[in-house]
Parts: sequence; C-alpha cells; structure tokens
Amino acid sequence: MFETLLTLLGKASMTSNYYDQIRTICQQIETLEWLLTPIQFTPITHFDPKVHRVDQKANLYLQQASLDVQNMIAIEVAADGNCLYNSIICLSGNTASTPSELRVRSLIELVKNENFYHNRFAHIVGLVNETIKNIARNFSFSELYEIAALSNVLKCNMQSVYPTIDYRSDLNIMNNTFEHAQYSIASKTICLFWTHSESGIEARRNNAGNWSPNHFVPLLLPSHNSQSQNHLGQPKISGSGSTPTKATTKNNTLTQVRIPEFNADHNEIQPFQVPSTVITTTNEITTPR
Repeated sequence: MFETLLTLLGKASMTSNYYDQIRTICQQIETLEWLLTPIQFTPITHFDPKVHRVDQKANLYLQQASLDVQNMIAIEVAADGNCLYNSIICLSGNTASTPSELRVRSLIELVKNENFYHNRFAHIVGLVNETIKNIARNFSFSELYEIAALSNVLKCNMQSVYPTIDYRSDLNIMNNTFEHAQYSIASKTICLFWTHSESGIEARRNNAGNWSPNHFVPLLLPSHNSQSQNHLGQPKISGSGSTPTKATTKNNTLTQVRIPEFNADHNEIQPFQVPSTVITTTNEITTPR
C-alpha cells in the first residue's frame, strides 16, 4: 500500500506544481486513519553479533565524532538511498515497517507542519519544499529535515551525530538531539551517524578533494554495556509541539547537504489523486504495510 502511495507521490514530484500536488495527496492520505495508525517504535539499544554486522568504514569515521559516542558501534545497512529509513528499521528490530512507509509518513509530517520546520531549519539547510520533493522520490538521499520529522513520526528522540571532518560552525546543528513534540523523561533516544560509504581517500577523490557524507548508519551500544542511552549528551532541539503561523527565512549560508539531482520532466500534468480504491478500503485491513 505505501509503495503504491509513494509511487503516486513520486509522479507528483515530477510536475511543475509539485508542492501543491504532493500536499493534496498527503492531505488525502491523512484521511485514511486505518492506514496511519501510530507506529509502535521501541528501539533496540545494544549490539547483537548474531543479528548485526559492523560497518567498518563507518566505525573508522566514528573515531572523528564526539567522545561520548566513540564507544558505540556503527551498524551496516544498505547504502541504497534509503539508508536513513533502513537505519530506523534496523533499530526497530522488526521488519513490518518499510522505507516506503517511513517516507510517506515523513512527507505527511513535513507538509502538515511545514511552517515549524521551515522556521527552524530553512536558513541552515535550505527550503523545506525542495526536501518534500526529494522525499517523494524513492531512493533519494535524506538529510536533516527527515531526521527532525521522523522524531515526531516515531515519537522518539533522534541524536544526529556528524564527524568533525572538514568541520565548520554551520554544521553544529548536525550534532544535536531532536526531541519529539510529546517528549518526556521516559522518551527513548536513538543515534544516527552521518558517514560515507567509501574511505576518506576515495570520498575526497570523487568529490574534488572535499569530504561530505553520503550515507547514514545507526549506532548501538556494545553488547556488554548495559547502561542506557540517557548518558548521551548533545544539544537538544524540541519537536513540533506547535506550528508557527508565519514562516521566515534568514539570509545565512546554506549547509551543503546530500540533495540528489534528477532529470525530471517539468511538464505539468493533471492533478494526482489517491485512487478511490485506496480511500474506500474498509477497516478490515488494520495494519497494512
């Protein structure tokens, strides 16, 4: 079901009025309460050698991150453009959710609370409407907006960990814990690491001598460490508890994040709608994935 909806959103992203098309589809999907039941996300916290594989390249990059996470283990996930969502699924410990579902839910969250996310991040990582277009395209690279949105989708704090490689002050926001709107002292926190699928030498060779991340992996505590993740100390950013009524944009330097390029056909086509066969599906289907 979510694969079908994401395909529909992906087609809408290719149109000249993509934002209006995507917003309309998201609003229609929101009416499908049987489909959007809250995700019960109880993240795992510790490495299990029987289940997880260590990402050796990411582990090397992790030694250039903040000291409080260097004891953690970078876990291997597929580097297919859906790596952020693959990381979430890895940490969930179940295979019920799919990258398509998480993309669709992230889109709905960003569209619904666009002003909040725009006010918070646009002056740092660019316009939210461009991100919305990219999320609608399966296997497109993810960035900061999705981390913040997923924290509210999953009702789980997200600690974003960025290595101090070619580091600049405008990258400080990449090393933050994003708290969801219903944050409480009992809220769980997961760690997501910005890394690269190639070694430092290869990454620079393929990027004019510069280093920038192209991959996300999850971080877990060693299996022998029974301490909770509450000790992880990063600056915190609260989630979308309320939506501002007016968006503002500051003329600051934008952080170069991983936004893919597409050869999209910008010819306008007829407005997309969620098929009636989807809207009229009965409540007998309670947990479609």
